[in-house]
Amino acid sequence: MRILFCLLLTLCSLRGAELTVVSLSPALTELICFLGKESVLAGRSDVCSYPESVKKLPVAGRFAVPFTEKILSLKPTLLVTNDLVNPGVKVNFERAGIRTLQLPCRSLDEYRKCVEILGKELDAREAASREIKRIDALRNKKVIRKNVRILWVIWDTPLMTPGRRSHLHEVISLAGAVNATGEFDQEYLRPSFDTLLKKKIDVIIWSASSSGWKQRRVWQKFSAVKNKRVLAEFDQDTLLRPGPRLKEGIEKLEKILDSWSQK
Repeated sequence: MRILFCLLLTLCSLRGAELTVVSLSPALTELICFLGKESVLAGRSDVCSYPESVKKLPVAGRFAVPFTEKILSLKPTLLVTNDLVNPGVKVNFERAGIRTLQLPCRSLDEYRKCVEILGKELDAREAASREIKRIDALRNKKVIRKNVRILWVIWDTPLMTPGRRSHLHEVISLAGAVNATGEFDQEYLRPSFDTLLKKKIDVIIWSASSSGWKQRRVWQKFSAVKNKRVLAEFDQDTLLRPGPRLKEGIEKLEKILDSWSQK
């Protein structure tokens, strides 16, 4: 009875409250800020790091893993996340009056939908409309094709690369290059080194945490490593996160590829 009474008090206190948001997705946190609504953020995940100002917000979870007590203490009216490791927690939050939106954001299509939804939820329709036009222009732009094959190393132990259904395949294509593992009709895969060594690989984009291409002898067999065409020292979040900075990231990648091709 006491629990029910406390729950009713919580619901009454939240009813009519101003919109406050906890975001457990780096891409969605960026988007909320980009739409001019950073002021509604009450908490973030431990990997939400852009813009710099969001680092001042309380950490209310890991990516897709909410810290329930912390979120309840922040009293948001809305929780946004790409996914939930434990879908059952959504019921608990909504019982406490916290609406929970799961918004997948793994491609430009899904990012566009996130813009539409959050534009309505945050009363930022004009900003969302401008961003949708920008997304559509990026997707429909005339791409100058380059004779460059890119191997994108997401993890090196075990080795993981993007297939045709991945967001990174789309990024590579928009930059005018070819995904070296794009013939595989899946999101991500674990190819063997034997398979990769048979391919023409001009550039390696390295997203793994270690600098394994320097430490493991097998990588020295790749022409991209021999020719010092390994791209690791730049802000890859602009490419890895389908979000407002994606256009900027693709343009930067294009410039790097163009500069290398001219040498």
